[in-house]
Amino acid sequence: MQSGWVRKAAGIALVCAVSLSPMARAEKAAATQLATSEAQDFLGTWRLSIEVMQRKIDLFLTIVDVGGKVGATLDSERQPEPLAISEIAKTPEGGLDMNSELSFGPSFKLSINIALKLEAGQLTGRIKDKGGIFDAPLLGTKMTPEEIKAVQGNRPSATEARANYDGKRIRIAFADIKQGTSDWELFQKVAEGQVYGYTLSRATKMYTDLDLKFGDVVVKKENVAPNYPGVYSLWMKKSGDGWKLVFNNQPDIWGTRHLDEHDAAEIPLTESKVTGPPAEKFKIELAQTPAGGTLRLLWGDRKWEANYDLVQ
Repeated sequence: MQSGWVRKAAGIALVCAVSLSPMARAEKAAATQLATSEAQDFLGTWRLSIEVMQRKIDLFLTIVDVGGKVGATLDSERQPEPLAISEIAKTPEGGLDMNSELSFGPSFKLSINIALKLEAGQLTGRIKDKGGIFDAPLLGTKMTPEEIKAVQGNRPSATEARANYDGKRIRIAFADIKQGTSDWELFQKVAEGQVYGYTLSRATKMYTDLDLKFGDVVVKKENVAPNYPGVYSLWMKKSGDGWKLVFNNQPDIWGTRHLDEHDAAEIPLTESKVTGPPAEKFKIELAQTPAGGTLRLLWGDRKWEANYDLVQ
């Protein structure tokens, strides 16, 4: 049986629209099995007003055509980017039935269902957890392009480290987790050979327009597709008395969903003590040089570094 604080945290995390199915691509809607012709009237961006755990919030549901199939993303003002819904079906009554799994750590998951009907230009329905933790009615109204732009303009900027080499870039987006949080406590307890996972944020994500060489290890661009930047999730892995940095080919996943079989490379990190004030929040920096640079991670009074060269 789940504890009360975990159940409450799950409800709050839901209304912030976090961690949809790890099989879904995060930024773009993924094609489902439902043909667009079966849901033409539902296309567009909708503001879903709900109340969960006595907290009112608006979610933004965008339903689109993806190559003749329906795709959808769920968004909110507090997210850095939308999250894709993995399963959509048409109901006998003419509505839509959406399902996805939300994860709140390695042992706590919620199976979410969103049931929608379209009546007089408005969406009605319910959003609920199949395990009975919550079940809330919703009301959806179509958003104008101006309203969508306002939401996107108000969203928080991703915390990023950046380097630019004559227009070719490296970007690393990370969660600036504070010391003293539950994730900080978990970091102190990572076992030998295990990666550190975030329970309340998405995995650290790196984009690179360049092949990067760390010692004898090359982290390549175009790992997803030709002529596309390299896209990886990054993980700290406990190794003896120190740490390694793992590059994983699954970039758009929750911080607890690391799978070894998708690891592309790992490099040793040099650990040392920070000179000056400790880093209250987790931070990543890219210290750029003409032919490469240093990737640096900082948290508390410690820092971890790895030098890299650009592959010409």
